[in-house]
Amino acid sequence: MRSWRERIVDLAGVTAITIVVWFYAAGQTLQTRVIAFDVVIESGDASRTLVNSPGLIHASVECTGSRQAVIRASDSLSGRTIRLRTGADGIPTQPGEHELLLKDILSSSPMVAPLGVDITTATPSVIRVEIIPAG
Repeated sequence: MRSWRERIVDLAGVTAITIVVWFYAAGQTLQTRVIAFDVVIESGDASRTLVNSPGLIHASVECTGSRQAVIRASDSLSGRTIRLRTGADGIPTQPGEHELLLKDILSSSPMVAPLGVDITTATPSVIRVEIIPAG
């Protein structure tokens, strides 16, 4: 037969493990948040191409991910300006007019991709830019 002291120690151990698992699970549950920031599209090589774009673009995205990832994304992006360059970040370098899907560009951007969130929607959804050969 076990003493009351052993039972209390067992109960305390089980309670502590339960609390740790609960905190971990709460941090891993999916969350969605809308994050607003600005986007600027620039030439990756100004000696070869120029970019005719709308200038500073006010954007918002709906992000889904774990609670920690969404908080990290919000802290990293909210109110900031994201600079996207031709030849990188999914922006083409070929001369001409291009319609860029903001959701796709941001999802693959080195500034957003490591944050561990999925971008479900982006506003504006399409950005029109013109790539002009320099010279």
